Amino acid sequence: MNLDAKLAGLSSRQNRAFSRQQALATGFSRQQIEHRLESGVWTQLDTQSYAIAGAPATWERQLRAAILSRPTAYAAGRSAAVLHEFPFYSRSKPEIVVPFPGNARSPIAKVIRNRYFETVEKVHVKGFPATSVAETIYTLSQREPRQMIERLIDDQLASRSLKIEDFDVILDRLADARVRGLPALRRAIAARDKDGYQPPTSELERLLYRLLDSPELPTVSHQVPLRLPTTAARVDAFINDWGLIIEADGRRWHTREQDFERDRERDNAATEAGLAIIRFTYSMLKREPAKCLDTVLKAGTWRRSA
Repeated sequence: MNLDAKLAGLSSRQNRAFSRQQALATGFSRQQIEHRLESGVWTQLDTQSYAIAGAPATWERQLRAAILSRPTAYAAGRSAAVLHEFPFYSRSKPEIVVPFPGNARSPIAKVIRNRYFETVEKVHVKGFPATSVAETIYTLSQREPRQMIERLIDDQLASRSLKIEDFDVILDRLADARVRGLPALRRAIAARDKDGYQPPTSELERLLYRLLDSPELPTVSHQVPLRLPTTAARVDAFINDWGLIIEADGRRWHTREQDFERDRERDNAATEAGLAIIRFTYSMLKREPAKCLDTVLKAGTWRRSA
């Protein structure tokens, strides 16, 4: 196999990009590399990375070329957010992180230099080396508004892509640092690290009531006060025709023992009154609304036939 064929095979596994070092390792001389660049057989992408002419200029190719152009680099910031499938992010100019003081110049990417590069947690996502979910959120916190960062944390917690303790190593590393966005990130993490944390009530209600706004359901009442045999309670939603209570349970990650006991006492009182109860977590409502609606419909079918 000749050198060009070998390099074509390598680049096909790297989103059609390759580095100067890889070309040399394949067997190309420096003169051969320069000749192919000057003749237009290869296209220079970043300072030390190329593509075979005619290869599609995809976002993945540009990101790969930026990473390959450095001795050590990872997808970071908004590029890592795209790889991790964070909501609200789409493909834009590639972003990578390199050690400090690395070369921050790139014609195709934003280069982030990190003094703590060696301790930054890295993972592989969709074939790319990238910062972890927690590290990506930290990087984004330096330029995104607080509300966006809180929504990202909640979304990743709900999808089980993140545990709040994943931020521990970052906070330890930056204990004495003054970094833009870090105080707000610390507050967001601290709030979610408390027992009994739940996503904003407005968000839970929005997800639940959107689910129950279905023509397949009979009338649904919201925030209904109920007088039960041993207690009085207010429930999130109630279908009177089916004697069915539907609750959105925000205590998704931690649960206070006192709250747990109170909720179970109320559930038992509702059962004594002949009512049925369905509880949906934040994660269920956000990720599987169709399945949640099917659960309500099947419960209603059983209630009607009982």
